[in-house]
Amino acid sequence: MGVTTSKKDLQSASGPTNSGEACPHCSLSHPAGFACCESSMPFKKKNVPWSKITTEPLTTWRYGAVLWGFEPRVDYTTNVKSRLQPWCTGGRHYEVSHDSPTKVHQRPYYLLTLLETSLRQDTYIILPQDYYSRLYRESEPAGHYLKPAQVVGYRKGIAILQLNCKNNVMEFVAIHMKTSTILAIHKEELETGKHYLCDCIISPDLGSFIIKPNAMYSLNFCREHFKNIMSLLSLKENRYITHYRIISNLFPNMAVRLFVSYDPRYQWSRVALANYSKNNTDILCIYDLKFNKIILESNTELYQTTHNILYSPDGRYIASLILGLSVKDGLFNFPEILLYSGDTLNVVHKIDTEYLAEVPTLSPAAIFPLFSDTGESLAVAYGEQGTFYQQVSGVHLYRLPMAIDLKSLCREAIRSRFDLQDVQKLPIPTQIKSFLAFKPYYE
Repeated sequence: MGVTTSKKDLQSASGPTNSGEACPHCSLSHPAGFACCESSMPFKKKNVPWSKITTEPLTTWRYGAVLWGFEPRVDYTTNVKSRLQPWCTGGRHYEVSHDSPTKVHQRPYYLLTLLETSLRQDTYIILPQDYYSRLYRESEPAGHYLKPAQVVGYRKGIAILQLNCKNNVMEFVAIHMKTSTILAIHKEELETGKHYLCDCIISPDLGSFIIKPNAMYSLNFCREHFKNIMSLLSLKENRYITHYRIISNLFPNMAVRLFVSYDPRYQWSRVALANYSKNNTDILCIYDLKFNKIILESNTELYQTTHNILYSPDGRYIASLILGLSVKDGLFNFPEILLYSGDTLNVVHKIDTEYLAEVPTLSPAAIFPLFSDTGESLAVAYGEQGTFYQQVSGVHLYRLPMAIDLKSLCREAIRSRFDLQDVQKLPIPTQIKSFLAFKPYYE
């Protein structure tokens, strides 16, 4: 038989308090230092908003991430230095291998193999045979980062492959990974004849994507020889047709420094832009792509030079990896995480990273912060004590505040017991499954 203890019994048993003030955990008066029923319970501590839930070494985080509900196909081990833009692929890493000269002459086509390194899974892409002689190979050291063909964007089974061709052209190929189908190709003419690496960010509805120059590559290897503009392209009307339709070209002369994240609550029309310059100050803003206007700006008094930005699955929060103030002086400093409200851009919380040096681009730190699939937790990298380099030692996990509406509370309770695959098997309507899977609801 179990024993039940009421708060009244607990108060009488604890004796008089030294301060006479109520405990913030259980609202009772007890001696200072007394471990009350609420504060001493581990599961209660885990439910405190913004509290640290656990710490995991990076060597085991790949497996721990799955248990805590994070995307299982994020690659934390492959050298991030060779990627430069892991946020565009959701942390996934693909290696592209080419046909050997012998096989090229034996086949009537040119075969590319996309290997997803975390699962060792291959996707085969068939291109016309003349691509073998058309692809351009950049010399070192730039060639270490700019390959003849590489995946520069990924979302929900759609990948964007950048092909650098000799005739002063870059081609962006949209691929349906499950069927190895080429959906469309966009050709970008090079004004200066010099190739450069691009970032491709795909919209939540998979109907469009943004192309912009990659900041690290462009500013280090081809300064003043890249097209400093952001292009929004539509695939929705042109699926299985040769070319994309360019919706608009945005932010001339400032696109390279922008970091972009789509709001998951909208199809394609709303993004968060980090490092948007206003009065020579970097701010965060919400931009409406449909009407081409800024609809919200963050506080200009905050230092907000950003290296990474992403929305939570439900759009309630925006997490931003803020670089330290010393980055312009070439000194070492530790970045921090700012958490914004997705509706007001007010800063709701700040997390200081530990032992991470500037700039985190070339280490696994560039992949973080990460939200769990249900938006309950936030993963933040920390470094190795005593080293002023970009080594990541492990991951801190933080608890996010719970949503207060009944639907979100029910979803959180269900998803704590059913993963995404189990949700799809439940005998419930499709719309409810979509809500439980955090699929965007479009107005």
